[in-house]
This record gives sequence, C-alpha cells and structure tokens, in this order.
Amino acid sequence: MIRMKNKQRTEHNNNNINHYIDTEYVNEDKKIYGSKRINLIRIAQEKKIKKLQLAMIRWGDKFKNTTELDRLRWRENFTSVLRMESHLRSGLNNTLNKAQKKLANKLYRKYMGFVK
Repeated sequence: MIRMKNKQRTEHNNNNINHYIDTEYVNEDKKIYGSKRINLIRIAQEKKIKKLQLAMIRWGDKFKNTTELDRLRWRENFTSVLRMESHLRSGLNNTLNKAQKKLANKLYRKYMGFVK
C-alpha cells in the first residue's frame, strides 16, 4: 500500500477532476430537458387523468338512459379532460395549473362515485 501525504492526495484528486472536466462526456441525444421533479409531477398527473378518463367512460357506458343535459355536461367534461391530457403530453415541463386540478378533482368525485 502506498502512503500519500495530504498535499499529494489533494494534487492527485485535482488531477483526476481536471481529467474528467477536460474530456467531454456529453451525449447530445441524452440531454435532460427540465427538472426531474416537474417531470415526475407531470407523469403522476398523466396517470391520474388517464384514470379519470376511464372512470368517465365507464360512467357513460353504465348510465345510457340519462337526460340530454347530463349527456351534454358529460361531453363537455370529457373534452376538458382530453384537453388536460393533451396539455400534459405536449411538453416535458407542462403540468396542470390550480384551476385544472380543482376541475379534475371535482370530476373525479362526480364520476367515480357512480363506478364501482
């Protein structure tokens, strides 16, 4: 085993660090866009919106004998959920704003309450 003094150790470590800084390990194909935290939030929101869509579709299948007004509201709500999904998929840093989250929670409570 080779023993180094503190000064020699720091010089050795600095040389290794400079070597890694000088050589470029940048791969253009694997650039990171946006922050990891925001991407994880977006992915979680996409999953929740997909679950809401499935609940709304099941609700539409189960309650075929509804009024015309209920069908119109369901159609408007479903198109707003589709818009939310397309917004999330359009960019890596896109997340839902506060109003969209409130609407999604309201729709989830409304349509998930009927589906078992």
